Amino acid sequence: MPRRFGLPTVGFFGLAALALALGACAPAPTPTPPTPVVIEKEVTPTAAPRPREFVLGTGWEVPPAYHGNPFAPGGVGGAWWFVFQPLLIYIPATGEALPSLAESFQEAPDRITFRLRQTGWSDGTPFTSKDVWASFVLMRLMWNWPGEVDRVETPDDRTAVIVWKQPLANPKALLSSAPILVNTKAYGKFAEEAAQWLGRTGPEAEEALNKVRQEVSNFKPEKPIAIGPYQVESVSASEMILTKNPHHYAAGQIAIDRIRFLRWTSNEVMWAFHLAGELDASHAAAPKDVADQILQRQPKTRLHLVTDLSEFALLFNLRKAPFNDVRFRRALAYLIDRDKVREVAYFAGLTSAPYSHGVLKSFEERWLGKDFLASLTAYNPDPAKAEALLTEMGWRKGPDGKWRDPSGRTPEFEILAQAGATDWVLAAEAIATQLNGQGFQVRARAVEPGVYPTTLRGGQFDMAIQFGSAWWGTAHPHTGYYRLYQGEAAEFTGAKDLMKTAKGPQGEEVDVAQALDRLLKEPDPERQKAIVRQLAWITNENLPALSLLEKRLMIFHVDGVRVTGWPAENDPLWTVAPGAIERFYAHLLIQGILKPAP
Repeated sequence: MPRRFGLPTVGFFGLAALALALGACAPAPTPTPPTPVVIEKEVTPTAAPRPREFVLGTGWEVPPAYHGNPFAPGGVGGAWWFVFQPLLIYIPATGEALPSLAESFQEAPDRITFRLRQTGWSDGTPFTSKDVWASFVLMRLMWNWPGEVDRVETPDDRTAVIVWKQPLANPKALLSSAPILVNTKAYGKFAEEAAQWLGRTGPEAEEALNKVRQEVSNFKPEKPIAIGPYQVESVSASEMILTKNPHHYAAGQIAIDRIRFLRWTSNEVMWAFHLAGELDASHAAAPKDVADQILQRQPKTRLHLVTDLSEFALLFNLRKAPFNDVRFRRALAYLIDRDKVREVAYFAGLTSAPYSHGVLKSFEERWLGKDFLASLTAYNPDPAKAEALLTEMGWRKGPDGKWRDPSGRTPEFEILAQAGATDWVLAAEAIATQLNGQGFQVRARAVEPGVYPTTLRGGQFDMAIQFGSAWWGTAHPHTGYYRLYQGEAAEFTGAKDLMKTAKGPQGEEVDVAQALDRLLKEPDPERQKAIVRQLAWITNENLPALSLLEKRLMIFHVDGVRVTGWPAENDPLWTVAPGAIERFYAHLLIQGILKPAP
């Protein structure tokens, strides 16, 4: 494989030929009598022991832009879940929660009380409940998240009480996604100032809070202050090195000395690293032929598939015609063979067809059931149904077989995908090919990662490949529907403003925001299911996005070269990986599950 950095590799025979060529051009040397060599003592050089390392791929800002502030752009990078750590780890497959920075916890309907571990930050500062308090204050200040937290009480240094604004359906999952970020010694002044104004309204409060936000954003420590198992040692354009946090409570049982990150700029780069045997693990999505090649060339590499708790989807721009007409969106759903798209773009995924209801395929029966599924519109490939809908809208096919809109034009459409995300690009190309074969004029276009979200958020697209429903961290439908109707996907499609209300399965008018709020707070599983079915109906019949497949993480991991001890295939711990796979790796290292290979 060609190397990613430096000059091209020259083989042995190339070096020999180069030496001969150079020798042919040089003048013949004058013979010199040999000088006797006296060996006083033979010394066998001792090589320095190699560090026991775990090699991964991730992204970060190239120095000097890199810094250690988690609240400012460019901060921390992929080291996030190694240098920061949550109070507990939630396992979606079982609903179990394991203590992490907390050694124990007790639940009540309106709060969780944590007994904190005796551990320390990488600068030697002891970890206390004030750090928990300050972390949640600054998360609320900078991100307005998690909004479900009312306050954090600190009765003593080792007790932190997180109090909810109201009872939640799954509070442990939320906290698993909220790492402790703030060392009070470094950030406490910001938290103290913000706490005086949070919750207050009016120009004076907003001005004061904006001032603190600016101060926090301007704070740029060279490296993050770590409470997690590792600390950032060095950062360059090609590698990031983490070493053990010596003050961490598990430092003595963590057997891996350092994490070495190779810079992940695209999936193709990760494939090359895997083929060359330079990585221990990554979740770089790969076509089947590439995956097979990696497994064949590196026989100690395994591929584990676990739900990513997310879907790939075709997003529609609901702000512009003809995508603002549900009949047009349904017509496209009938024209796209989604299982063929899956085979081309992400063979390891689970097909979403024939529905697009926002519930992940692997959770479909648990939340919806067969009887309810039978009541939904099934979007199997059916050109006749698509033609009927388009004709109803005033579209006609010309003698050239191309669709014309009611004005007689032959419109051209684009499907955008993020450059470097090979699976998304392949999905866009596959859908464009299918629609072109059905009489539309569609092209796929890749957009650079730095501007892709801005392009979508600005509504500068027709269709785009993105995550649709995603249940990261919770394994709960609320997270997916929030994304579709109030979160990032809703900002992209325009559903946040254009789909505030919709008809439910019985023809009832549903306020979507209120339904989401009820689902978040409802503790009874059966009543939760009733709300989920209402939202599933709205999503399937209105198609703010067309679900393509349930993504399963393709976790390539090498056992027996540098590390060993990976969990068994059926171990529920694998389901910690979706949404934050480094959190999964860090947990395995802290627990001593992953260890150096013999």
